Amino acid sequence: MIENLWRGIAIISASEDGFKAGEIVKEKLKRFEIPVVHFKYKDADIETVWRCYDAIIFVMALEGATRIICKYAKSKTEDPAIICIDDKINYVIPLLGGHWGANDIARDLSVILNSTPIITTAAELKGKLSVEKIANILVAKILNPENIVKINAVLLRDEYVCVDGVDINFTFPENIRINSEECNYIVSLRNDKEYRDKIVVWLKPLKISIGVGSKKDVKIDEIRDGIYKVLERLNLKRERIGIIASIRKEVKKIADEFNVKFRLVNEEEINNFTNPCLTPPSKTLIEVGLKGVAEISALIAGGINSKLILRKITISRNSTIAVATYEGE
Repeated sequence: MIENLWRGIAIISASEDGFKAGEIVKEKLKRFEIPVVHFKYKDADIETVWRCYDAIIFVMALEGATRIICKYAKSKTEDPAIICIDDKINYVIPLLGGHWGANDIARDLSVILNSTPIITTAAELKGKLSVEKIANILVAKILNPENIVKINAVLLRDEYVCVDGVDINFTFPENIRINSEECNYIVSLRNDKEYRDKIVVWLKPLKISIGVGSKKDVKIDEIRDGIYKVLERLNLKRERIGIIASIRKEVKKIADEFNVKFRLVNEEEINNFTNPCLTPPSKTLIEVGLKGVAEISALIAGGINSKLILRKITISRNSTIAVATYEGE
């Protein structure tokens, strides 16, 4: 699970002992290809961190972490996964978003840190999938969360649930029937279907916008290969790509090959773009006077409500790629 936290992990520690523990956690996570940042609580802009990272690890007493998150928690579909770790790194406790990844993250961390995970949600205790996790796997937005609890109860009992309209490669448990409507309980990505007398959770598949950063001597083959690697990493088919964007007009050739839109961004757009979740620019970008390329291009192309899901990764010596989701048409 941890290796899929492409928007990164923020660690927030309260005490001096907590800061030392947080640094240990940060060092342990370095081998994963995800960004990890560590803040002292007094220096952390919690509101920004809350919006910008997939998971937040509080290294402090559970009571303190609970008081903090009460100020920022909004809904299951918006909040990041929240985990609490004590100063001695003995226990890893999912505090918020258990079904949305916090339980899996806690388990992974417990192995990495040789700690004890404290899992309390019924589905995860029995190793079952939840609707929230299915939506995450399918890179989709839940449209009617009020039905989540009904289908989660069915999944917990190991009864059959149909997932209709699946367009990714993933091996689901035996009690989940793929691209079928024969169950009484259905998770559907197909807005063109009507399921009579069924309990349905509707999902909207999200489109992705791909931002490409590259030097002038860009090699199209490298970028093409990089996009395929990113799709494999996200477990998505190329049909999910809605738009490709870059500061280099040569990248349009790739968009044409994928039969998707191309968005050419310019330096002025890039440097005028603001988003608190952007990765700080590299020394090279600073030297050429740019605040970023790949991430900003992906977000500009995706539009005002786009969300960064894969921070920029290096795909070759000359190129980087970032990915954002957007709802599309």
